[in-house]
Amino acid sequence: MDPAALAAAFGVGLLTGLLSGLVGIGGGVLMVPFLYLFYAHAAWAGVRLTPEVATLAAHATSLFVILPTSVLGAWAFGRTGLVVWRAAVPIGVAAALAAVAAAQVADQLDPRWLRLSFGMLLLVSGWRLYRTPGPAVEGADAPERPVHLSLPVTTGVGATMGVFSALLGVGGGVVGVPLLIHVVRLELKRVAATSLAIVTATSLGGVAAYMVDGPASPVRPGWSVGYVDFGVGLALVAGTLLSVRWGTTLNRRLNPRTLAVVFALLFAVSGARLVMGNLPW
Repeated sequence: MDPAALAAAFGVGLLTGLLSGLVGIGGGVLMVPFLYLFYAHAAWAGVRLTPEVATLAAHATSLFVILPTSVLGAWAFGRTGLVVWRAAVPIGVAAALAAVAAAQVADQLDPRWLRLSFGMLLLVSGWRLYRTPGPAVEGADAPERPVHLSLPVTTGVGATMGVFSALLGVGGGVVGVPLLIHVVRLELKRVAATSLAIVTATSLGGVAAYMVDGPASPVRPGWSVGYVDFGVGLALVAGTLLSVRWGTTLNRRLNPRTLAVVFALLFAVSGARLVMGNLPW
């Protein structure tokens, strides 16, 4: 691999960890577009992959990086008491099972449509979050809202997070955050923490499935298992583990409305780039 590309991967990892701790997502919204670009240039990646394999390698490697990042972020949040475990556990179990199932069919889908779907998901999520009504973004003095944790709700939210996680290479937080806000109805100050706990389970299920079901030829001989590329993955992990605590600290210092705007801007920019780059015309 090109040394400059490894340095870039470390830098992306730093941004990913910061973002993960700040807004409660695994960070796939940053890593997956970077990995798409990385594998598109054989001189950077050090390997030449077909578009289909490159897309799945990007998703699988992103999930590999998300796993330790979300564990550390959830642990940091857990010490503050912000994780709603009665929501995180049942949703996480459903998400992990759904991720395993979805990873089995990922190689049968057109990579361009996967990327386009991911971009549209980001745009819709960003718009919905920006339009969040006042009570969902009130400060710490607002009365706590009743949380919806029926079996259909936890199963549905978890399955949705798991499917999108495995198919698009994200931890599931990018779709889980709006679901936790609008369906489960968590307080915004608890959303990032609870989302990261769920993302841990989701990414574990997805990465395990991608490691078992790999391409005919190794993604990176000697440095890959299934679709997971440890060569670039470890460079990303080094950055994320260094910076995720910075994000969790910043999260606790921002007011809820500011967090909502940060979420929305992130989703809008990332989504627009992916949609424009993968339109069929």
